[in-house]
Amino acid sequence: MVESNEVENQRLLDVSEASGSSSVLGGDTRNSSKSSLSAVYTFNLIIGVLVSCLSSVQYGYHMSELNAPEAVYTCQKSVPLGEYKDSWFGKRGIPQCITLSNSEIGIVTSIFSIGGLLGSIYAGKLADKFGRKRLFIVNSFFFIIGSMVETFSKNYYQLLIGRLISGIGAGSGIVVTPLYINEISPLELRGTLGSMNQVSINVGILLTQLLAISWSNDEQWRFILLFGSALGTLNLFGAFLIIDESPKWLTINGFKEKDLATLMKLRNSDLTRCQLEIEDWKQQQLQQATVGNELSFIKYFTLPQYSEPRKVVDVVMVGQQFCGINSIIFYGVKVLVSLFPNSSIMINCFISVINAVVTFGASLFIDKLGRKPMLLSSVSVMCLASIGIGSGILLNLSSLTVLSTFLYVGSFAIGLGPIPFLIIPEVTQNEAKGIAQSYGTTLNWLATFAVGYLFPILNEAIGGLVYFIFASVCVAFFTFTYYKIPETKNKNGFEQVWR
Repeated sequence: MVESNEVENQRLLDVSEASGSSSVLGGDTRNSSKSSLSAVYTFNLIIGVLVSCLSSVQYGYHMSELNAPEAVYTCQKSVPLGEYKDSWFGKRGIPQCITLSNSEIGIVTSIFSIGGLLGSIYAGKLADKFGRKRLFIVNSFFFIIGSMVETFSKNYYQLLIGRLISGIGAGSGIVVTPLYINEISPLELRGTLGSMNQVSINVGILLTQLLAISWSNDEQWRFILLFGSALGTLNLFGAFLIIDESPKWLTINGFKEKDLATLMKLRNSDLTRCQLEIEDWKQQQLQQATVGNELSFIKYFTLPQYSEPRKVVDVVMVGQQFCGINSIIFYGVKVLVSLFPNSSIMINCFISVINAVVTFGASLFIDKLGRKPMLLSSVSVMCLASIGIGSGILLNLSSLTVLSTFLYVGSFAIGLGPIPFLIIPEVTQNEAKGIAQSYGTTLNWLATFAVGYLFPILNEAIGGLVYFIFASVCVAFFTFTYYKIPETKNKNGFEQVWR
């Protein structure tokens, strides 16, 4: 990151000189510019990141909202607080639970991924056309409506519809959030602030587990779903009233005065830096217009020069899910309940804490240690941990199972969690980055659906042996990474990466 920052800063300085901005800078352009190019955390920058990350929080929240209360909401277990008919939901004729088979549980859980796929497909183009802020507002309504439909569902199909709607909002949000953070952040802080997207996903996962400690019972499990509407309302308020539109989007779409005013609030009123950034965005727009139309899907899949980068996209995006992490995110309580019938929810909550903390810590080292070493380390430990989980379940060794689960989630967070989305644009040609990111996201959502749907079926059929399948995927992923994925650390451009 240090080297790439210096290259970008130099590029900004060159833009300044080429555009004749020395009169604006006053005196020697290069010296004054260097002093201006020191990034600071401004109040508006921090608020912008926090509000935009609410979409990521909800992505994680909805992914895991059905995890802890599964036995209760599917009528497999009753945890009464009193007479259900006297509860708020009972008085309104809403059933205590919804009877579901393992196959139906898998579909209800994984339909969220189909919604996510649909949302991610339209998000990029709509965000480019209407702006990032407007899309945050639209996504908030998906979260509010989806959560309300889930909360008041009386049958399997209503629950499916609610999960699908929430998934659409999450899929769109997970595209727009990193885009918005990237565009409002100074280059020097872009890595750290960009990692808040993944951290926020894990905060959302943790939040569901914390609420489930109190609300996983007959009368209150629907409150976990309803809380998603509260988050959506908070997101709507923040997007509508607090944050500004992306200054880069404003520049590209011709809002000449508004872009500078918005950027000034983000950059501590540093006029020099703001003018340099805006001029750089304009030059990028001119370069993109010179290149012409974006690469087509047909060319991306047929031209030989895209073959090797595309293989990397295939493996990292599918492998991330097929290594099995969502067996814990979606069904962690179900996996642990046979060994810890009275404390599985609490243990799963601790697992979520580990996930969030380790993800945040790992984000500080990705640029220092490199993508490939962290991927190899991550998937190696996940392989051993998968074997440990499977062995612990089969041999009824509770300590081995829980320790291996902690290790499994922690090792995912240091590499296999954040790096796949980061590495796609780094191994792909400039003209193919957009289509590669779209293709990779689609693969990832489909793989997420497959794991979410198939895991409860496989878990019922073969129990702990399913984790040996995940371990074998980890071995294959390690082999491919070691021999086929190039290191991208301190590499500037496609040619350097694949040299």
